[in-house]
Amino acid sequence: MTLTSPPSAAQAPASRAPAAFHARTRVTIPRVLRSEWTKLTSLRSTVWTLLAAVVVTVGIGDLVCWATVAHWDKAGPRDRLTFQPVLQSLTGAYFSQIAIGVLGVLLITGEYSTGMIRTSLGAVPRRLPVLFAKAAVFAVTSYAVAFVAVLAAFFTGQAILDHKHIGVTIGYPGAWRVLFGAAFFVLAIGLLGLAIGTLLRTTGGSIATLLGLVFVVPIVTNLLPGNWSHIHKYVPDGAGQALVTIHRLPGDDILSPLAGLVVLLVWLAVGLGAAAYTLVRRDA
Repeated sequence: MTLTSPPSAAQAPASRAPAAFHARTRVTIPRVLRSEWTKLTSLRSTVWTLLAAVVVTVGIGDLVCWATVAHWDKAGPRDRLTFQPVLQSLTGAYFSQIAIGVLGVLLITGEYSTGMIRTSLGAVPRRLPVLFAKAAVFAVTSYAVAFVAVLAAFFTGQAILDHKHIGVTIGYPGAWRVLFGAAFFVLAIGLLGLAIGTLLRTTGGSIATLLGLVFVVPIVTNLLPGNWSHIHKYVPDGAGQALVTIHRLPGDDILSPLAGLVVLLVWLAVGLGAAAYTLVRRDA
Protein backbone atom coordinates (compact mmCIF):
# COMPACT_ATOMS: atom_id res chain seq x y z
CA MET A 1 0.00 0.00 0.00
CA THR A 2 1.35 3.38 -1.02
CA LEU A 3 1.09 6.14 1.47
CA THR A 4 0.60 9.71 0.22
CA SER A 5 2.28 12.29 2.33
CA PRO A 6 0.29 15.43 3.22
CA PRO A 7 1.14 18.61 1.32
CA SER A 8 4.01 20.52 2.78
CA ALA A 9 3.60 23.97 4.27
CA ALA A 10 5.25 25.44 1.18
CA GLN A 11 2.82 23.72 -1.19
CA ALA A 12 -0.40 24.77 0.61
CA PRO A 13 -0.08 28.53 0.15
CA ALA A 14 0.93 27.99 -3.48
CA SER A 15 -2.25 26.04 -4.20
CA ARG A 16 -4.35 28.82 -2.68
CA ALA A 17 -2.57 31.60 -4.56
CA PRO A 18 -4.70 31.50 -7.76
CA ALA A 19 -7.91 31.64 -5.72
CA ALA A 20 -6.62 34.55 -3.68
CA PHE A 21 -5.52 36.39 -6.83
CA HIS A 22 -8.92 35.80 -8.44
CA ALA A 23 -10.69 37.19 -5.36
CA ARG A 24 -8.58 40.34 -5.46
CA THR A 25 -9.11 40.92 -9.20
CA ARG A 26 -12.73 39.82 -9.54
CA VAL A 27 -15.05 42.40 -11.10
CA THR A 28 -17.71 43.47 -8.58
CA ILE A 29 -20.23 46.27 -8.60
CA PRO A 30 -18.57 48.14 -5.69
CA ARG A 31 -15.25 48.04 -7.52
CA VAL A 32 -16.78 49.30 -10.75
CA LEU A 33 -18.52 52.09 -8.82
CA ARG A 34 -15.26 53.03 -7.15
CA SER A 35 -13.53 53.08 -10.52
CA GLU A 36 -16.16 55.38 -12.00
CA TRP A 37 -15.98 57.64 -8.95
CA THR A 38 -12.22 57.92 -9.44
CA LYS A 39 -12.72 58.82 -13.10
CA LEU A 40 -15.32 61.45 -12.25
CA THR A 41 -13.35 63.14 -9.49
CA SER A 42 -10.00 62.99 -11.29
CA LEU A 43 -11.24 65.16 -14.15
CA ARG A 44 -10.48 68.84 -13.67
CA SER A 45 -13.50 69.69 -15.80
CA THR A 46 -15.78 67.99 -13.26
CA VAL A 47 -14.97 70.43 -10.46
CA TRP A 48 -15.20 73.49 -12.69
CA THR A 49 -18.43 72.35 -14.34
CA LEU A 50 -20.16 71.59 -11.05
CA LEU A 51 -18.94 74.89 -9.63
CA ALA A 52 -20.27 76.68 -12.71
CA ALA A 53 -23.65 74.99 -12.22
CA VAL A 54 -23.84 76.27 -8.62
CA VAL A 55 -22.77 79.81 -9.57
CA VAL A 56 -25.25 79.97 -12.46
CA THR A 57 -28.12 78.60 -10.37
CA VAL A 58 -27.61 81.05 -7.52
CA GLY A 59 -26.34 84.01 -9.57
CA ILE A 60 -29.04 84.10 -12.23
CA GLY A 61 -31.75 83.34 -9.66
CA ASP A 62 -30.65 86.27 -7.50
CA LEU A 63 -30.33 88.54 -10.53
CA VAL A 64 -33.90 87.76 -11.59
CA CYS A 65 -35.13 88.40 -8.05
CA TRP A 66 -33.33 91.78 -7.92
CA ALA A 67 -34.92 92.72 -11.27
CA THR A 68 -38.34 91.71 -9.92
CA VAL A 69 -37.87 93.86 -6.81
CA ALA A 70 -36.70 96.81 -8.90
CA HIS A 71 -39.82 96.71 -11.11
CA TRP A 72 -42.37 95.46 -8.59
CA ASP A 73 -43.95 98.87 -8.02
CA LYS A 74 -44.68 99.10 -11.76
CA ALA A 75 -46.09 95.57 -12.02
CA GLY A 76 -49.70 95.30 -13.16
CA PRO A 77 -52.46 93.33 -11.42
CA ARG A 78 -52.02 90.31 -13.70
CA ASP A 79 -48.27 90.19 -13.11
CA ARG A 80 -48.81 90.25 -9.37
CA LEU A 81 -51.50 87.59 -9.61
CA THR A 82 -49.33 85.19 -11.63
CA PHE A 83 -46.14 85.84 -9.65
CA GLN A 84 -44.54 82.66 -8.27
CA PRO A 85 -41.78 83.54 -5.78
CA VAL A 86 -40.32 80.04 -5.49
CA LEU A 87 -39.99 79.57 -9.23
CA GLN A 88 -38.62 83.10 -9.59
CA SER A 89 -35.63 82.32 -7.38
CA LEU A 90 -34.89 79.07 -9.24
CA THR A 91 -34.64 80.57 -12.73
CA GLY A 92 -30.91 79.87 -12.75
CA ALA A 93 -31.48 76.12 -12.57
CA TYR A 94 -32.89 76.27 -16.10
CA PHE A 95 -29.46 77.41 -17.31
CA SER A 96 -27.35 75.25 -14.99
CA GLN A 97 -28.79 72.18 -16.69
CA ILE A 98 -26.58 73.06 -19.66
CA ALA A 99 -23.45 72.62 -17.54
CA ILE A 100 -24.65 69.35 -16.02
CA GLY A 101 -25.81 68.04 -19.39
CA VAL A 102 -22.47 68.84 -21.03
CA LEU A 103 -20.65 67.13 -18.15
CA GLY A 104 -22.78 64.03 -18.72
CA VAL A 105 -21.75 64.03 -22.38
CA LEU A 106 -18.05 64.49 -21.57
CA LEU A 107 -18.02 61.60 -19.08
CA ILE A 108 -18.43 59.10 -21.89
CA THR A 109 -17.25 60.87 -25.04
CA GLY A 110 -14.01 61.81 -23.27
CA GLU A 111 -13.26 58.10 -22.87
CA TYR A 112 -14.00 57.46 -26.54
CA SER A 113 -11.78 60.33 -27.69
CA THR A 114 -8.81 59.20 -25.59
CA GLY A 115 -9.30 55.46 -26.13
CA MET A 116 -9.81 54.94 -22.40
CA ILE A 117 -13.10 53.21 -23.18
CA ARG A 118 -11.18 50.15 -24.43
CA THR A 119 -9.44 49.86 -21.08
CA SER A 120 -12.72 50.26 -19.20
CA LEU A 121 -14.53 47.65 -21.27
CA GLY A 122 -11.52 45.34 -21.18
CA ALA A 123 -11.55 45.42 -17.38
CA VAL A 124 -15.33 44.88 -17.29
CA PRO A 125 -16.09 42.61 -20.28
CA ARG A 126 -19.83 42.51 -19.65
CA ARG A 127 -19.89 46.28 -20.41
CA LEU A 128 -23.26 47.15 -18.89
CA PRO A 129 -21.88 47.57 -15.35
CA VAL A 130 -19.59 50.29 -16.72
CA LEU A 131 -22.49 52.34 -18.09
CA PHE A 132 -24.80 51.83 -15.14
CA ALA A 133 -22.07 52.51 -12.58
CA LYS A 134 -21.11 55.67 -14.46
CA ALA A 135 -24.77 56.74 -14.51
CA ALA A 136 -25.24 55.97 -10.80
CA VAL A 137 -22.13 57.86 -9.66
CA PHE A 138 -22.94 60.80 -11.89
CA ALA A 139 -26.60 60.84 -10.80
CA VAL A 140 -25.80 60.95 -7.08
CA THR A 141 -23.11 63.60 -7.51
CA SER A 142 -25.08 65.87 -9.84
CA TYR A 143 -28.26 65.61 -7.77
CA ALA A 144 -26.43 66.49 -4.56
CA VAL A 145 -24.79 69.51 -6.18
CA ALA A 146 -28.01 70.61 -7.91
CA PHE A 147 -30.04 70.35 -4.71
CA VAL A 148 -27.52 72.37 -2.70
CA ALA A 149 -27.51 74.97 -5.48
CA VAL A 150 -31.31 75.32 -5.71
CA LEU A 151 -31.57 75.42 -1.91
CA ALA A 152 -29.04 78.26 -1.77
CA ALA A 153 -30.79 80.03 -4.65
CA PHE A 154 -34.12 79.73 -2.84
CA PHE A 155 -32.91 81.27 0.42
CA THR A 156 -30.92 84.08 -1.18
CA GLY A 157 -33.67 84.78 -3.69
CA GLN A 158 -36.40 84.96 -1.06
CA ALA A 159 -34.23 87.25 1.05
CA ILE A 160 -34.02 89.61 -1.93
CA LEU A 161 -37.75 89.41 -2.60
CA ASP A 162 -38.42 90.26 1.04
CA HIS A 163 -37.33 93.81 0.27
CA LYS A 164 -40.82 94.16 -1.21
CA HIS A 165 -42.40 91.68 1.22
CA ILE A 166 -43.10 89.20 -1.57
CA GLY A 167 -40.71 86.46 -0.45
CA VAL A 168 -41.83 83.18 1.12
CA THR A 169 -40.39 80.76 3.66
CA ILE A 170 -39.32 77.16 3.18
CA GLY A 171 -42.65 76.14 4.65
CA TYR A 172 -44.56 77.69 1.74
CA PRO A 173 -46.96 75.07 0.28
CA GLY A 174 -45.19 73.19 -2.50
CA ALA A 175 -41.75 74.74 -1.88
CA TRP A 176 -39.99 71.51 -0.92
CA ARG A 177 -41.53 69.66 -3.84
CA VAL A 178 -40.29 72.32 -6.25
CA LEU A 179 -36.78 72.24 -4.77
CA PHE A 180 -36.52 68.47 -5.08
CA GLY A 181 -38.15 68.61 -8.52
CA ALA A 182 -35.80 71.28 -9.85
CA ALA A 183 -32.75 69.27 -8.73
CA PHE A 184 -34.16 66.14 -10.33
CA PHE A 185 -34.81 67.96 -13.60
CA VAL A 186 -31.16 69.08 -13.71
CA LEU A 187 -30.09 65.50 -12.94
CA ALA A 188 -32.33 64.14 -15.71
CA ILE A 189 -30.76 66.42 -18.32
CA GLY A 190 -27.32 65.27 -17.18
CA LEU A 191 -28.26 61.61 -17.59
CA LEU A 192 -29.77 62.31 -21.00
CA GLY A 193 -26.43 63.88 -21.93
CA LEU A 194 -24.68 60.69 -20.82
CA ALA A 195 -27.08 58.57 -22.87
CA ILE A 196 -26.71 60.71 -25.99
CA GLY A 197 -22.93 60.69 -25.61
CA THR A 198 -22.96 56.89 -25.45
CA LEU A 199 -25.11 56.69 -28.56
CA LEU A 200 -23.16 59.19 -30.71
CA ARG A 201 -19.66 58.84 -29.16
CA THR A 202 -18.62 62.32 -30.37
CA THR A 203 -18.51 65.35 -28.09
CA GLY A 204 -19.62 68.01 -30.58
CA GLY A 205 -22.52 66.05 -32.05
CA SER A 206 -23.72 64.90 -28.63
CA ILE A 207 -23.71 68.40 -27.13
CA ALA A 208 -25.52 69.79 -30.18
CA THR A 209 -28.14 67.04 -29.95
CA LEU A 210 -28.65 67.61 -26.23
CA LEU A 211 -29.03 71.38 -26.62
CA GLY A 212 -31.45 70.82 -29.47
CA LEU A 213 -33.54 68.51 -27.31
CA VAL A 214 -33.55 70.91 -24.35
CA PHE A 215 -33.99 74.26 -26.13
CA VAL A 216 -34.98 73.83 -29.79
CA VAL A 217 -37.59 71.08 -29.47
CA PRO A 218 -39.70 73.04 -26.90
CA ILE A 219 -39.76 76.08 -29.22
CA VAL A 220 -40.85 73.94 -32.17
CA THR A 221 -43.57 72.14 -30.21
CA ASN A 222 -44.96 75.43 -28.90
CA LEU A 223 -45.26 76.69 -32.46
CA LEU A 224 -47.21 73.67 -33.68
CA PRO A 225 -50.84 74.41 -34.64
CA GLY A 226 -53.90 73.18 -32.76
CA ASN A 227 -53.66 70.14 -30.55
CA TRP A 228 -50.18 69.37 -31.83
CA SER A 229 -48.84 71.93 -29.36
CA HIS A 230 -49.78 69.55 -26.53
CA ILE A 231 -46.69 67.55 -27.47
CA HIS A 232 -44.68 70.09 -25.47
CA LYS A 233 -45.97 68.56 -22.25
CA TYR A 234 -44.18 65.32 -23.05
CA VAL A 235 -40.73 66.65 -23.95
CA PRO A 236 -38.17 67.03 -21.13
CA ASP A 237 -38.72 70.79 -20.88
CA GLY A 238 -42.48 70.40 -20.44
CA ALA A 239 -42.07 67.61 -17.89
CA GLY A 240 -39.57 69.69 -15.94
CA GLN A 241 -41.95 72.63 -15.98
CA ALA A 242 -44.56 70.43 -14.33
CA LEU A 243 -42.15 69.63 -11.50
CA VAL A 244 -41.42 73.26 -10.61
CA THR A 245 -44.87 74.82 -11.01
CA ILE A 246 -46.92 75.41 -7.88
CA HIS A 247 -49.87 77.51 -9.02
CA ARG A 248 -51.55 76.59 -12.29
CA LEU A 249 -53.49 79.34 -13.97
CA PRO A 250 -56.56 78.82 -16.17
CA GLY A 251 -55.43 77.83 -19.63
CA ASP A 252 -52.05 76.47 -18.55
CA ASP A 253 -51.28 73.30 -20.47
CA ILE A 254 -49.06 71.64 -17.87
CA LEU A 255 -48.93 68.10 -16.54
CA SER A 256 -49.33 67.32 -12.86
CA PRO A 257 -46.06 67.01 -10.90
CA LEU A 258 -46.43 63.22 -10.71
CA ALA A 259 -47.11 62.95 -14.43
CA GLY A 260 -44.11 65.18 -15.17
CA LEU A 261 -41.91 62.92 -13.05
CA VAL A 262 -43.17 59.84 -14.90
CA VAL A 263 -42.47 61.46 -18.28
CA LEU A 264 -38.90 62.28 -17.27
CA LEU A 265 -38.39 58.73 -15.99
CA VAL A 266 -39.63 57.36 -19.32
CA TRP A 267 -37.18 59.59 -21.18
CA LEU A 268 -34.35 58.34 -18.97
CA ALA A 269 -35.39 54.70 -19.36
CA VAL A 270 -35.54 54.98 -23.14
CA GLY A 271 -32.31 56.97 -23.40
CA LEU A 272 -30.22 54.80 -21.09
CA GLY A 273 -31.82 51.64 -22.50
CA ALA A 274 -30.82 52.63 -26.04
CA ALA A 275 -27.34 53.56 -24.80
CA ALA A 276 -26.97 50.16 -23.08
CA TYR A 277 -28.08 48.31 -26.22
CA THR A 278 -25.62 50.10 -28.49
CA LEU A 279 -22.79 49.74 -25.96
CA VAL A 280 -23.24 45.96 -25.93
CA ARG A 281 -23.79 45.55 -29.67
CA ARG A 282 -21.13 47.91 -30.96
CA ASP A 283 -17.36 47.64 -31.01
CA ALA A 284 -15.48 49.98 -28.71
